[in-house]
Amino acid sequence: MIFQFSYLLLSLALLMVVSIALRGRAARYLTFLFSILVFTFVVSNNMTMTNFSYGSLSILTLSFQLNFVSSVLLILISFVGIYIPLRFKSPPGFYILLQFLLFSLTGIFTTRDFILFYIFWEMVLIPSFFVIGIWGGGNKNYAAMKFFIYTHVGSVFMLLGIFTMYFSEGAVNFSMATLISGMSSIPVAYQSFIIFGFLFAFLIKLPSIPLHSWLPDAYVEAPYEGTVFISSLLSKMGAFGLLVIFSPIFMASSFSGNPSVPIAIVALGVFSLIYSALVALYQKDIKRMMSYTSIGHMSFITIAVGGFLYLNGSDQLASQLLYYGAVFQLISHGIIIALIFSLIGTLEGAAGTRDVMSLGGLGRKLPFLSFLILAAFLASVAIPGFSGFVGEISILLGSYAVLKYYLIFVLAGVVLTASYHVFALQRTIFGPYNEFLGNITARKGELIAAVLPLAIIFFLGIYPGVLFHLFNIHAIQYLGGGK
Repeated sequence: MIFQFSYLLLSLALLMVVSIALRGRAARYLTFLFSILVFTFVVSNNMTMTNFSYGSLSILTLSFQLNFVSSVLLILISFVGIYIPLRFKSPPGFYILLQFLLFSLTGIFTTRDFILFYIFWEMVLIPSFFVIGIWGGGNKNYAAMKFFIYTHVGSVFMLLGIFTMYFSEGAVNFSMATLISGMSSIPVAYQSFIIFGFLFAFLIKLPSIPLHSWLPDAYVEAPYEGTVFISSLLSKMGAFGLLVIFSPIFMASSFSGNPSVPIAIVALGVFSLIYSALVALYQKDIKRMMSYTSIGHMSFITIAVGGFLYLNGSDQLASQLLYYGAVFQLISHGIIIALIFSLIGTLEGAAGTRDVMSLGGLGRKLPFLSFLILAAFLASVAIPGFSGFVGEISILLGSYAVLKYYLIFVLAGVVLTASYHVFALQRTIFGPYNEFLGNITARKGELIAAVLPLAIIFFLGIYPGVLFHLFNIHAIQYLGGGK
């Protein structure tokens, strides 16, 4: 096991070095290999909860864990690393940065040491910042700096929370299991700051309203391949933090059983869902409109985490529906949003615009692209038969134990989300064709590449058991501190 993980990390680092040495000429193909190695690592460990450790070096604990949450996210990393080279012919430098990003995310999702976690967390900023700043649109510098400042400020609060835990407990290392298990032994005021610091950092990365304003600018200004990996993967950092780190911290604290914080988290999720849908309705740029879709989808994660902490094990079935639904939502959203933004890129390349008011009737000229857009939007609004339905219905069913009749507000958010998707479809692929667009065509290679994520979305929607067999009762025990 130790050999396998050593092989993975060293191999990923070696591929980046080779890409740089070759001046990026083979970076696109090495990214394929990079992703296959990650996927092979998950499969070779049978996708089970596995702990393994190198021991410790001074105060740094070099320990890792492959649990069912990180397994799902490593699969998502593999998908993005395979799909982007298939879909985009990007500059070699982009693929080197993408490899660096995937390497950092692999570390985030497997490490069980807080300092290592923080280091990998900050490393993700580097490729994201440069992808936006180098290959972004006209307002790229503003978007890149705004993204950097928002996420870095959140990281600082998380680091302060880590040090507060370490010094308050008099710990000898930064092992997550050790520090989390000692939460209740430190003063309540310090516990409050720790909980706030971690929650603040994770909600920014998710993102959740009102900490979301970096997202529309970053998504719109980034090149489409950058938007794909930012939307598919970076939001998962916040979700992973809420599910795997914040939840155990809260449950081990003196606030466990106090409903005020969980209810506030649920309320924030519901508000984010409704607000993002209302704002999206007023957008004319379809890329910016769909950026709010990402906020809406991730709002279900916030609702699930808040509901899970509120129940505190009192309703096992509802707790499992919330937690498992949230994890399923992670990979479902990652694939759906990657498909949506890549299709918008194809649409803009064909029509020369992404203004929904300037489009119309694309189904007459681009029938296959229109079919793909229709399917992607149906998946986004969680129509049965698509993967989006599985995660959202699980969270909705589990949420009833917490919200009761207040669940109507979540359903209102779902209806509003469907409304702007229908509006976008009506203005783009249906209705009379806008003759001012001329005789337009879409690139066949881009359309063929889009079949891969769509096939996965269909497969997971029809046969979700391929992932649910990972979700067992140990996941609930894991939240007690990762032991």
